Amino acid sequence: MIKQLFIDFFNTIEEREFKTNKNAKALFWVNELQEADYNDENYIGERKAKRYYEKYIEEKKDVSVKPPNSYQRNFIAEYLGFENFEDFKKKSFEENSETKDYIKTIIKEKPTTEEELKTNIKKTSEKILPFILKFKKHFLVSSVFFLILLFTYKYTLFENNNCIIWKENHYETTACITKGAIKNKLYNIDIKRFKKVVLIKDMVFFTEGKPNYWYGSNKDKKREFFTARGVHPETLKELAPITRDILHSEGLLDE
Repeated sequence: MIKQLFIDFFNTIEEREFKTNKNAKALFWVNELQEADYNDENYIGERKAKRYYEKYIEEKKDVSVKPPNSYQRNFIAEYLGFENFEDFKKKSFEENSETKDYIKTIIKEKPTTEEELKTNIKKTSEKILPFILKFKKHFLVSSVFFLILLFTYKYTLFENNNCIIWKENHYETTACITKGAIKNKLYNIDIKRFKKVVLIKDMVFFTEGKPNYWYGSNKDKKREFFTARGVHPETLKELAPITRDILHSEGLLDE
C-alpha cells in the first residue's frame, strides 16, 4: 500500500496545486506542504522526495530509498483526507473489494438482451470509473483491460444480434450467451416469416405447385408445421417441405 499511497499523494498534488512534473511536486511537498523542520528526523528533503517519485511513480528499478516512517505515512494519508495510514489502507481495501465483488456480480448475472447489456455497461462504468480515476496510474493496465473486456462482451457475445431463441411460436434475436440461443449464421432462418402454425383444411398449401409450409417432428415425435424453411426449434433438425402424402396422413386433404 506504500506505492498506492504515493501514487494518490502525487496525483492529488497535481489535481489540487496544478503541479504537473516531478520537480514541481517534490518542491511543493518539501517547501510548502511538510510540517517537519529541517533538523527533524521526519524531514523530507527535495532529493528524497524526488526519489520517492522515481521509485513509486516512474517505477525506476535502480532507485534506492528507505520507505517512509510512520509519521510520514500518516502525514501523507491525512493530506489525502484519511485519519491516518491505517485508515487509508482499510478504506482502500474496502473500496477495492467492493468494486471487485461488483464486477464478479455483473459477470455472473449475464444480460440476455442488448438493452440489458447496455444498461449493465452503463451501471458498471458509473461504478468503476471513480475507482479507476482514483488509482489511475497504478491501474492503467487494468482499466484498459476492462474497456477491452466491455468491447468484447458486447460485440463478440452478441455478434451483431445474430443469435436467436425460440419464444412460444417464433424466433427472436437475443444475446449469444442466452441459454438455448442458437447462431443464425448456421441456419439463415428468416425469423420475420418463420412461425409455428396449426394447419387446417381451408389453408392454401401450395402456390403454383410450391409448398407454403414446412414440417418436422418435435422431441415427442409429434409432427409440427411452420411457415418457412428452417430448423425445428427443439431438435434443430432441418425441416422438410410439405407433400400431399403428409397432408393426407394429417387428414388435411380429401382428394
